[in-house]
Amino acid sequence: MRIHLLSGPIRSGKTTRLRHWAAGRTDVGGLLMPTDAHGQRHFLDLRSGLRWPVSARPGQWPVQQVGRFRFSPAAFDWANAALRGAATEPAVQWLVVDEIGPLELRGQGLAPAFTALLAARRLPNHLVLVVRAGLVEAVWQRFQLHRWAPISFWD
Repeated sequence: MRIHLLSGPIRSGKTTRLRHWAAGRTDVGGLLMPTDAHGQRHFLDLRSGLRWPVSARPGQWPVQQVGRFRFSPAAFDWANAALRGAATEPAVQWLVVDEIGPLELRGQGLAPAFTALLAARRLPNHLVLVVRAGLVEAVWQRFQLHRWAPISFWD
């Protein structure tokens, strides 16, 4: 497996770039987390096109929180299952994980599926990771990505 790392500042177009790159491809699976026209985030399954809202409902507890963002644990349960499923589909040669960030560094968010993927025996040929600028080194260390050399950096 080869890891491709797409990094950049927050709201710099990383997700949009991957969405355009993946459009129409049959060998791509995984998840994006785009923001809609109303500023709401959701997961987008690249194989099925299914969208799943990410934000916690008002008063919902427990939540996974990063800064001002409050995420639903149920959304991450769905996303972790979707990632695991995409990783085992024979047609998927490129698996996209958007994104590995503060939640994952704490073992939350997509960390369960991502950790399982890195430990799996059979993986797609390519793993595309989105990591915001400033967290690359922490993600590299936390998930021991040095084991997966060579890693290419998309710019």
